[in-house]
Amino acid sequence: MSMGQDIAITWDVLRSRGDWSVAGGDLATGNALLSAVMVSLLTDRVAPATPTPADQAAGLGTPAAGTQDRRGWWGDAYAGVPIGSRLWQLKRAIKSNRRAVPQEAEDMCREALQWLLDDGIAASVTPTATWAGPTTLRIAVQIVKPDGATETASIDWAWEGL
Repeated sequence: MSMGQDIAITWDVLRSRGDWSVAGGDLATGNALLSAVMVSLLTDRVAPATPTPADQAAGLGTPAAGTQDRRGWWGDAYAGVPIGSRLWQLKRAIKSNRRAVPQEAEDMCREALQWLLDDGIAASVTPTATWAGPTTLRIAVQIVKPDGATETASIDWAWEGL
């Protein structure tokens, strides 16, 4: 399956948000697969009611006292599989653990991008997370398409307010 052009998305690391790009007064177009990866990774997926052991290893607990915000998109209530990723949960992670946080981010990315495999868009998806600074993770995703061609997407994800 081939993905063509789509609206280009530009990720603003400092503001932790993406936006459509404009070129010549029109919405800019870009690689549809890379746009799909960005939406999959940078949209807030609903969090599980109870943290998994991997969540706990990364220092993730339940939402702060007095809140029950598990985020997510309301439309997921009508879908079999929620969209987005749980990367937003890393805002509560203990950042001093140099390997557990990147490992958890990689697991969250695999979960968010599983649909690429299920829909036959990719033969394999390999996310790699590394520290790019004291409060910034660099996430690179290598996608091998069914025809053997590869694409790589890379984003930096920073904690807000630090």
